[in-house]
Amino acid sequence: MDSTEEARLSTARFASMRSALGRTAAIWTIRMVIILCVLGLWQGLTTFGLMNPVFIGTPAGTLREFILQFNTQIVTIDLGYTMRETLLGFVLGTLSGLIAGALLAQSELVERAAAPLLTAANSLPRVTLAPLFIIWFGLGSTAKVALVISVVFFIMAINTIAGLTMPDPDRELLARTLGASKRQRLLHFVIPGAVPTLMAGLELSLVYSFLSAVVGEFVGGSYGLGVRLQEFANKFEIDKFFAVIILLAIITTVMAQLLQTVGRRATRWYGSDRLQQ
Repeated sequence: MDSTEEARLSTARFASMRSALGRTAAIWTIRMVIILCVLGLWQGLTTFGLMNPVFIGTPAGTLREFILQFNTQIVTIDLGYTMRETLLGFVLGTLSGLIAGALLAQSELVERAAAPLLTAANSLPRVTLAPLFIIWFGLGSTAKVALVISVVFFIMAINTIAGLTMPDPDRELLARTLGASKRQRLLHFVIPGAVPTLMAGLELSLVYSFLSAVVGEFVGGSYGLGVRLQEFANKFEIDKFFAVIILLAIITTVMAQLLQTVGRRATRWYGSDRLQQ
């Protein structure tokens, strides 16, 4: 490769990097504008007396409590309980949902028979059934983990079935054109094509895992962020209530972003590994 070609490629890479950085900057600018607008509206409601700060708190008070909570049991104890319940339920629910979905997808007859039942079960408001889980499993972490599993299982089972039974038509055509065997079709075309659907299910499951664990703690428990939320709501300590909500939102968002990153890298690794084989 001569120096002219190298210079051209270097210029193209530099332009691509600048474009990517510019897009990232624009995205973060939009995010900050939205956040500032929400904070401004919130502050305006209290400043001009349109809403009582006793009921909606204030941005400054919430920020103060958000910082102060890092020196309290909210972070040192309660957060640990919620994270353990969430992650354990998420992992167990994901594995069981993936296995059940993969098994059901192997038979079109069984899949068509089970699909309406899974949809019906998934439509049940299981979060509102949290009191029953407390009665069945007690006030400890087991009830919260079971509640998380019951939510995640159906999400992952349905998404797994959808991903494995509704492949990309272009991939299907390519597989038939190449004369791929059933095993090759599954490994090289069906599974890679199902990855976006599975990743969407994982992200949704992660969000609902936190929701389920917190609701379970809210209904009954001694430790956890849900317990603190109930305590602050009952005492009208709205700034502390919103501080915990923001903490939950940050943790959930960060974990969802990490999950997306892992998913993208796993997809690239899987594809390159199969191509080498």
